[in-house]
Amino acid sequence: MNYDFQIKGKLINLRRTRWADLDDYKRWNNPKLKAFQLDGPWYKEEKGLRAVINWRERWLESGRLPPYPFLEIETKKEVHIGWVVSYYSQRDPHAPEFGVSIYEDEYWEKGMGTEATHLWVDYLFNAYNFTRLGFCTWEGNKGMIHIGEKLGFIEEARIRKSCEVNGIFYDKIRMGILQSEWKEKKKHGV
Repeated sequence: MNYDFQIKGKLINLRRTRWADLDDYKRWNNPKLKAFQLDGPWYKEEKGLRAVINWRERWLESGRLPPYPFLEIETKKEVHIGWVVSYYSQRDPHAPEFGVSIYEDEYWEKGMGTEATHLWVDYLFNAYNFTRLGFCTWEGNKGMIHIGEKLGFIEEARIRKSCEVNGIFYDKIRMGILQSEWKEKKKHGV
């Protein structure tokens, strides 16, 4: 299988999933990691990343070609630190969303999440020609909200007290950007 596909950034690269990445996924299946605490902590899935691992295994076995619905994030020193993903609800296929997950705690707050988001959004708009892209987070994930604002996303919805984290209810936040807005931001250096 050809693993050469990459989107190169200054701090990180996005690349195809490899079989060896599954060992990292298994290690990341740890609720003490920051990603579990901030990236959708309202999910009550007992198996953690098991569904994601199964999805990656099926994808690797299929030998899927571009465009890709997810890619891996690695540092310039080829350290695998997380992934990016895109998805949509069957009920609303015209409102695609994406996620960015960095599972190696020591790589947080270094600009890698911002760059991964930028590269991924750009790829998705080009590969799929989406009209709009968005993401959903919760009010406690200040880092992802900041990344969205920095890249030109706007808050499109706040679903009040709709996610429970450690027995407390918080607001979910949906942020989005139109392809036309993204292209305009890129002209001005975003």
